[in-house]
Amino acid sequence: MRILRRISQGIFFLLFFLLFLLASYPLRANIPVDFFLRFDPLLGISSSLASRSFLLKSLPGLILLLLVIFLGRFFCGWICPMGTTIDAFHYLFRIKHDNKRSLNLKWLKFGFLVVVLTAAIFSVQIVGFVDPIPLFTRTVVIGIYPLFVLLADGLLGFLMSVTLIQDTIFRLNEVLRGFILPINIVFFQSSVIIFTIFLAILALEFVQRRFWCRNLCPLGALLGLFSKMRLYRRRVSEDCTNCGLCRNSCRMDAIASDFKTTDSTECISCMDCQKVCPVNAVSFGFTKKPEVTKVDFSRRRFLTAGVAGFLAAGALTIGFSNPIKNGYIIRPPGAVDEDNFLDKCVRCGECIRVCSTAGGGLQYTNLGNGLEKLWTPVLVPEAGYCEYNCNLCGQVCPTGAIQPLNLMQKQKQKIGTAHFNKTRCIPWYYGENCMVCEEHCPLPEKAIKFRESKIITIDGKNATVLLPYVDEQLCIGCGICVTRCPVEGDKGIFITADGEERITV
Repeated sequence: MRILRRISQGIFFLLFFLLFLLASYPLRANIPVDFFLRFDPLLGISSSLASRSFLLKSLPGLILLLLVIFLGRFFCGWICPMGTTIDAFHYLFRIKHDNKRSLNLKWLKFGFLVVVLTAAIFSVQIVGFVDPIPLFTRTVVIGIYPLFVLLADGLLGFLMSVTLIQDTIFRLNEVLRGFILPINIVFFQSSVIIFTIFLAILALEFVQRRFWCRNLCPLGALLGLFSKMRLYRRRVSEDCTNCGLCRNSCRMDAIASDFKTTDSTECISCMDCQKVCPVNAVSFGFTKKPEVTKVDFSRRRFLTAGVAGFLAAGALTIGFSNPIKNGYIIRPPGAVDEDNFLDKCVRCGECIRVCSTAGGGLQYTNLGNGLEKLWTPVLVPEAGYCEYNCNLCGQVCPTGAIQPLNLMQKQKQKIGTAHFNKTRCIPWYYGENCMVCEEHCPLPEKAIKFRESKIITIDGKNATVLLPYVDEQLCIGCGICVTRCPVEGDKGIFITADGEERITV
């Protein structure tokens, strides 16, 4: 079973990255690329509470909770990609711990769970900050994968300089490009902060084995509550010699000092205790009578966490922003109204990932846009654009914050309007013809048009030029005109989302 557990961890870890790679334009997956997010029950419950609606995509998460009632926290030990990464980090650095002198902070994760659910009741969505699945997905999108691509590109570039293997490396590069490696490297806002948080979670392994899973993970807390009366559990026979090896090897400190009692809310069925037992006294199996495990979370702590969740909900809705820089908030096509969007968005980054393989326009918002909007997706035309023939962001969103649109609907979906900056645009300011924005406009009717006009240039000369203007009724705000504008620095054209709240981009 221990070997099977490791195989399961490897398979699901590879599946996570396979689905990540398949979340690209054009979409090639026959199964939902947001598979892991759909099976996250905390994500579904929190999003449903915050949006006051039942999310059909959260049904797989409810199925997982039903399985947990019988099998316990198997997800944490057998499936969770964050748990697998932490285990790999532990073995890589050969970290050793003594559970006899272990910190007892397990109640903290139940506190985080109460905070998340309380905030959701008050329509403030914070599950994406602390839930391991969106947290890990977000880290892969803007940290791990771009770093891998950067290193792989550097290695391939170096090998191509070696004459003897140049042709082989060139063919290998063609095979990898477009699937494992992107055509273009895309960089993201807030990537350093998000990746640092992930590194901090791994660094906590030096403090205590699976510190994150034991003490901080709210999803683990939810699964632990449902595994209180689990039927598949650890059993110890009379052959036990009280050697203590099982307790010292337990990565979750789920074994009591008598070496026989097991905390079912903490046990993740890793089978390490069974492996190290010298007399084979430990086994796992189904029991007819479930034993109820007491949760290490007092009424006082529950009330304190509830108040903290209420205060967090209030604090996150207090916005603060920096001075406006050329723009307004521009959400992806299909995004629901702003209040509902913030209730449903879990900041997983699936839409940002899939956009990075098409136009590359979606970015994470930063602290300057307010805490409640932190790390939600926003179109930044200076970084990229919304691809006219792509409608994948709505298909990969696990919570319905971005509604799925067919391609015809998406191509008519207005997310913003372009405007010319007459102090930067080449024809308007310098009196020289430039048609780059019009050439790249994807609309068949062209939302950017020209009228021949006589102007006085900055050096005082008369000139006849084609001055561009925007047909605001046609423009959908895709942003490609901004991305392709040849003006260095502040572009000669910018996008606004009329009637929306301004943010820093």
